[in-house]
Amino acid sequence: MKIIFFSDTHLTRNNEARTQYVRNFIHTVCRRADSVVILGDLFEFYHGYHGYIFPWFEDIINDMRMLTQSGKSVYFLEGNHEYHMGEFFVSHTGVRAGRDLTIDIDGKRTFLSHGDEIFRNCLVEWLRSPFMRRLMDYCKPTLLWNLAMFGGVFLSDKRKHYNEKVKNQFREFAVKKLDEGYDIVILGHSHMADMVEYPSEQGKKLYVNTGDFIQYASYLEYTSDGGFAIKYYEKDGIL
Repeated sequence: MKIIFFSDTHLTRNNEARTQYVRNFIHTVCRRADSVVILGDLFEFYHGYHGYIFPWFEDIINDMRMLTQSGKSVYFLEGNHEYHMGEFFVSHTGVRAGRDLTIDIDGKRTFLSHGDEIFRNCLVEWLRSPFMRRLMDYCKPTLLWNLAMFGGVFLSDKRKHYNEKVKNQFREFAVKKLDEGYDIVILGHSHMADMVEYPSEQGKKLYVNTGDFIQYASYLEYTSDGGFAIKYYEKDGIL
């Protein structure tokens, strides 16, 4: 069995080189896996309208559908830049979408999430409230996109740098999940690739962060024979 995990590509409307870079990764790496897990912030912004796809994301969404149609299991965990992917997105792509996920990986109980719940605050809860969902549904897609891009200038820091305090906060969150009975915790969001083993009475437990696929080209691979490994895709001026 082979599983590919990646996150934090922040695809946008006008960066075709970045989109093509991620599409190349899907076609050259993800297509050779049995399962693919996208741990959030694939898009700089996405709201799941019923029956509508942002035109500038059609190619990448068709690539996701290509993976499922070829027999891959594909999971999409919403990040803090994605809202209510919705039934239409799921039915259109065949991808399984949600906020977090528990799966079995070769007998190991595994928790997966984007990881933004570590820093959840009143603003985040308000943006994900039923009221905001109805308001987003009411807005025309282009208007909502423009509003999101305007707000992102003030609220989003996509080029995150190494921060030891933040890295430790993610590790502390992972330890709490491991103490709840999980064997493995896999997160994104920090933009810092990380892998830590923790001893336990049942054997070693593991926390992994996929890091930043765009800035550092990092992703996570699991194989039944080799276990987990943080890997790095080719980079060629895609920022």
